Amino acid sequence: MFALNRRKLLEVLGKGTAAVGVGFSFLGAGCAKKEPEMGTAETTGNVPAEVTRRPGFPQQRGTPRREVKALPGPIDVGRKIIALCCGSENGNCETFIRAAAMGAEEFGVETEIIRAATLKINLLEGDTNDDVQWINEKTLLENVALICAVPCYHMRANALFYSINERMATGLRQNPWINKITRVGAVIGVGGSGYDGWACLTNLSTEIYMQHSRKIVDQVQYCFCGLREWNLWMQQGKPLTSNTHKQRVLDTDYKDTRTMWGEQVGFAEWYRMAIERAKQLGRNVAQAIDMPIEQVEYKGEAAGVECPQCHCNILLIPENLPYVGCPVCWIRGTIVVENGKMKVDWNMKDLETTRLAYAGQLHHGEWLQKDGERRQKDQDVYDSIRESIFSNSKA
Repeated sequence: MFALNRRKLLEVLGKGTAAVGVGFSFLGAGCAKKEPEMGTAETTGNVPAEVTRRPGFPQQRGTPRREVKALPGPIDVGRKIIALCCGSENGNCETFIRAAAMGAEEFGVETEIIRAATLKINLLEGDTNDDVQWINEKTLLENVALICAVPCYHMRANALFYSINERMATGLRQNPWINKITRVGAVIGVGGSGYDGWACLTNLSTEIYMQHSRKIVDQVQYCFCGLREWNLWMQQGKPLTSNTHKQRVLDTDYKDTRTMWGEQVGFAEWYRMAIERAKQLGRNVAQAIDMPIEQVEYKGEAAGVECPQCHCNILLIPENLPYVGCPVCWIRGTIVVENGKMKVDWNMKDLETTRLAYAGQLHHGEWLQKDGERRQKDQDVYDSIRESIFSNSKA
């Protein structure tokens, strides 16, 4: 069954299970392309007219500019999940998203997959002759749940994801209500090895995008090494391992890594477990859609010392201990030790105004405006110093 969704076609897999954007040419299953009759950047040199008229996002540089009024709230498109896949086409990110869609379908919730790798993604903020504005409209302006699946190629989220993340700012300025957390979401991080913290920044960096608009219901990090110590989701319903920090894989011969923390499951069994965990993530998101946002609870695994907002366990130490903070949400805390174990006494009042939430973003904008006015007084001196560097440097 096919249903037209603006300039994408949705291939509905079963009764509302997973919808994947496909082009009119049907070149490859699920390959999202611009509709030919609307013209593409390659054929016309311009963004299609529909793209430049999208509410709440800027027009292409060089086109006549018009004032765009901020929308009063999310665009109602029905009870569904948008899944932003930043991995390769038909890769592991999409596999786990499809598994999550199967879990969500058990509760009658449709999932629409956006394959970012099949779209045109430019890097620079001013270069809007691509599909990023459309992606951010789908993920930020529509009243849907959001699952973001991001691969880790080198310790953090990949560059494709960052190209989308970096260009969300204009839409946030024009639609500040996006930061009013009324919708839910989840994160899927897909790493390679993942041992010894090789993938530890993936979900953390993805949360920066998600925390602007969603209350996180669940998140999972898949480390394909399969070691349960580095796959927190494998420890569901069991006490956390207490030996991960004692020995590094880096210090161990490969032949010993499968037994140094006890016998590990085989890869086939690990992958079956990973698929089931993705289905559960989809179920958790689907169930949360119908809840009042204040009743939504985090269903993911506890990561020991973790931020109460984004549930990441990486701490920023701005000066010295015992004072710490979450590098994403900037919720502050103090490290305390009880019975020989470290924990963070979080300042729960900070939860009322996390920096990526509505009040935090309003403050951020007002602060930048005032500071810009302060710096403007020295603009001539600033320009003179900068010009002297360019004129005197021999590079």
